[in-house]
Amino acid sequence: MNIIKLLKFILSSEHSHFISVDKKIYEKWKYPIILAVKLNKNYKSVEIFRKKFKLLEDFVVVGLKYSGKNVKRRTSGFAKEFIEKNEDTKCPYCDSNLSHENATADHIIPISKGGNNTQVNLVVCCKDCNNERGNLDFNNYLSLKNKKHKIIKNRFI
Repeated sequence: MNIIKLLKFILSSEHSHFISVDKKIYEKWKYPIILAVKLNKNYKSVEIFRKKFKLLEDFVVVGLKYSGKNVKRRTSGFAKEFIEKNEDTKCPYCDSNLSHENATADHIIPISKGGNNTQVNLVVCCKDCNNERGNLDFNNYLSLKNKKHKIIKNRFI
């Protein structure tokens, strides 16, 4: 996809819950892409790097759709499904083992800061860490809670 078509798509997008681009394209055209997202009033400009999501690999979420109000959370099933598919999963914050009893979905970009309930904006963690984090920045909380993680620009989540 050439950059002109991509920018036109980003500027006119209305219906997707999130807008994403390939990591390599994002690295090359970061600033025009960010500008295009900021000009589209339907989306909040974000930068969430994901290695895998269904059929996509190595992509960057550049915009999240935000309705302007605190939407009802429907994320409880996400954590349980994730635990069933990925046994021996650990909390990314405190490295404790996750189970059906203590697993919960945490928003990378909190709802209060314009995030949404799409799966690309969710990470599975323990209830204690989710409650403690509140609406703190994901990377800052991760580096505070787990010393082996440093704040790295363009970190994949």
